[in-house]
Amino acid sequence: MTAGEANAKSANKSIGMLSRMLKEMSIRRRLNLPDIFKGLRLRGEVENARHPFETAFIQNRLLADGVLEDLNEEARLIVYVLADTGLRPSEAANLQAHTIHLDAPIPYVDILPDGRVLKTEDSRREVPLVGAALAAMRVRPKGFPTYRDKTASLSALVNKYFLNHGLRPTEHHSLYSLRHSFKDRLIAAEAPDSLIDSLMGHRTGKPKYGKGPPLELKVKFLQSIAFTPPSRL
Repeated sequence: MTAGEANAKSANKSIGMLSRMLKEMSIRRRLNLPDIFKGLRLRGEVENARHPFETAFIQNRLLADGVLEDLNEEARLIVYVLADTGLRPSEAANLQAHTIHLDAPIPYVDILPDGRVLKTEDSRREVPLVGAALAAMRVRPKGFPTYRDKTASLSALVNKYFLNHGLRPTEHHSLYSLRHSFKDRLIAAEAPDSLIDSLMGHRTGKPKYGKGPPLELKVKFLQSIAFTPPSRL
């Protein structure tokens, strides 16, 4: 951080992860380790929120024919999936054949732990496939093995491509901005908060009652905001 290679927020996040790891090992191995990170939090956190892409920019630029043709196929198709599902890049990159249901009455993907830890318990969910996402998954029905467990490489590649091709309106726009855009589009479509949280996989902190919004209701709103995919994928 002193060298300018990280900011306070990133450093505190790393410290927090290390602290949780040590606590878990101490409990499991009965090591009685002291909480060496207690009270260690760096000051100066600044929230650099990612900016959402405008809807027209996604449709007319990112999804325009030929704009992403120099990206490798898997990275390009993941961009299309994110645009119409709001998945986290890590969730899209780790989709596998058994979590992709193209032959269901309502095509959808399952977001499951599947050998890894989800960000929150609420991240486990079913997300319908529509528009650009459905078209992309039909090309890759078994997922994206090149980027499985390699989200950092995916994001670095796509963000560099966006930058080099004038596809980042500001420095605050990135691949992850597609997720923010997805939520904004749902809000504009007047989707219920509970449905938005369910599609986004957000932790609400509220007691859970029932099964939550069904696929039929989810797809109704997603179809109303779906993008038109490029003619050539």
